[in-house]
Amino acid sequence: MDTLIWLFNIAKVALGLGFVIFVHELGHFLLAKWNGVKVEKFSIGFGRTVFGFRRGETEYVLAAIPLGGFVKMLGEGGEAGEGPPDPEAANDPRAFNNKSVGARMAIISAGVIMNLILGFACFAYIFGQEREVIAAKIGSVVPGSPAFEAGLRPGDDIVGIDGRRDVGFRDLRAAVNLSSSGQVIHFLVKRPGEEKELDFPIEPRVEADADQPTIGVRPASSLDVGDDQPPAGAVEPIALPWPADKRAEILTVVAAGPAGETPAPMASYEDFHRLSARHRDRPLDLVMQPRTFGGKPVPGVADEIQATAPPSRFVDFGLRFAPGPITAIRKGSPAEAAGFKVGDVIVKVDGREDFDPLRLPLECFDRAGSPVTFHVRREGTPEPIELAATPDDAPPNRPLPMEDLQVPGLGLSLSVPPTVRSVVAGSPAEKAGIKAGDVIDSVTIPPVKGRPRAGDAAKDVWILSRPQPFNLADRSSTWPSTFDFIQALPLQAVSFKIHGREEAVSIRPEPVADWYSPERGLSFLEAHKTMPPLGPVDALKEGLNETVESVGMMYASLRSLITGRVSTKQLAGPIGIGPMAYAAAKAGINEFLYFLAFISINLAVLNFLPIPPLDGGQMVFLIAEKVRGRPLPESAVIAGTYLGLLLVLSLMVFATYQDVYRLLSGYFF
Repeated sequence: MDTLIWLFNIAKVALGLGFVIFVHELGHFLLAKWNGVKVEKFSIGFGRTVFGFRRGETEYVLAAIPLGGFVKMLGEGGEAGEGPPDPEAANDPRAFNNKSVGARMAIISAGVIMNLILGFACFAYIFGQEREVIAAKIGSVVPGSPAFEAGLRPGDDIVGIDGRRDVGFRDLRAAVNLSSSGQVIHFLVKRPGEEKELDFPIEPRVEADADQPTIGVRPASSLDVGDDQPPAGAVEPIALPWPADKRAEILTVVAAGPAGETPAPMASYEDFHRLSARHRDRPLDLVMQPRTFGGKPVPGVADEIQATAPPSRFVDFGLRFAPGPITAIRKGSPAEAAGFKVGDVIVKVDGREDFDPLRLPLECFDRAGSPVTFHVRREGTPEPIELAATPDDAPPNRPLPMEDLQVPGLGLSLSVPPTVRSVVAGSPAEKAGIKAGDVIDSVTIPPVKGRPRAGDAAKDVWILSRPQPFNLADRSSTWPSTFDFIQALPLQAVSFKIHGREEAVSIRPEPVADWYSPERGLSFLEAHKTMPPLGPVDALKEGLNETVESVGMMYASLRSLITGRVSTKQLAGPIGIGPMAYAAAKAGINEFLYFLAFISINLAVLNFLPIPPLDGGQMVFLIAEKVRGRPLPESAVIAGTYLGLLLVLSLMVFATYQDVYRLLSGYFF
């Protein structure tokens, strides 16, 4: 069955992309016929004919290389090997070159217009249906990013972008990625606990080593669980009661509470995460509903099932690190109110000098609403400064590889340099010979298998299929993010490379009796929201707006590529488009039609660039002919065509190179 589904989706991709090409060439064909031009060949694809027939004066062909197509009109040259134009066509009134400049312009532009019409039709259909989009809700904010500095927080729901309402995360990403240098975007935010909507003006920026502009936010999680894997410090192996019916693809948490108490309804992932953190040392009783990926109930499967999520301890190596300087402070945060500054180094917490910075996020969460005394060392100040801050109840979140340690309750982040301050007596690190002053250059996690879901015991579930290095020396990873990643995997030894030592050291961490994690091995999916179907008139209006915006975004993308604001690594060729097309086909009709609309509009914009031999280049020649009153010299046309062809082929080769590089990087790096 899986093979049949795979073949069906491949067929959908082939037919869909073929239809986009067909629509483009159909535009040229219809306008040529309308203007009395003889069409000798209508081809979808290039190269050897796979299937073809002749009707009337036109040969219709499906060719072997499905990377485009063409309409050969009388008086034009064909593909390579078909020879030059028929010299007898020079005086034939039905030849393309003998038609007026206006007629030829109409024929040339018809393909682009048809692609825009196809994109518009797809968008209008989508807006007329109930659809799922990734919610424009904030799951986490990167420390030091524009969003962090502006004061956005996890749980904030973005309800408007530059005056446009009913937006999804895709709209947010597009607005940010396609912003111009210095542009400020206004985000309208509904914040839990706030009655009024808040306006956040934020200027995206291109961070070091980034490929495109960003504001530093990631989408929120939902209450939909897609998998469960026991973390390293699981007190007991978590095992959700997945129904045998494979239509039950997710389990949605509808209520939760500490074991022995009545589970309370859960409205959002943020509610669940806060509950899990508050009672992290106790099992959680869960009430869950089996559903499909689309969020629909599964007929014949129980409406609700009961489950228990055991607590999980942190696993530790016995390494202790000194906190580094504060790297970012969120606007409007408790840290800002207390007087913390970027560059400060926390040296004491409530009088303790030996505090572990990795425990600080949970410590502040536990003391939400109560003042905590900090002593900080500040540049230019001889003695430590005492500051009092009252943390809020923001629970810790998981950092990405390059991120510093974030303390959400304070609204700040701080670095944790990989220099060992001390080693716990009798710990795995001490037994491995690590000493105070050692510098960790890298940590490598070996391949590891996870546990299959119920009913899939025969399947191998690789969490890591090859060794995963975390390089701390060049800061492509940080110790907090590496430590967090280890917690989510099954308990195993990892390899430490210590600066100045040739041999790596293998260390197996041990669970810490009194240090519990809010994470319980549940993998939550991204939050989606359902957009209601629009009436026919509104759907057409929104379809037109989306088409116009997509054309504008495409030109903005080209501008950003040319100016360097977006990296050329974002380019995708046929190899890169293939997986995107398959994923869209697999996701459902709306996602697939959105993809086809995207491809169709991209084809229209790219094909109308003023580069011969593209339609836009031919239009340039026709405009020059109209201005001069006679055609351009043949030598100029040939030179321009060869130059444009060289540019187009170079771009295709470069995009394919990027595809291959990404593909190989995913396997070997």
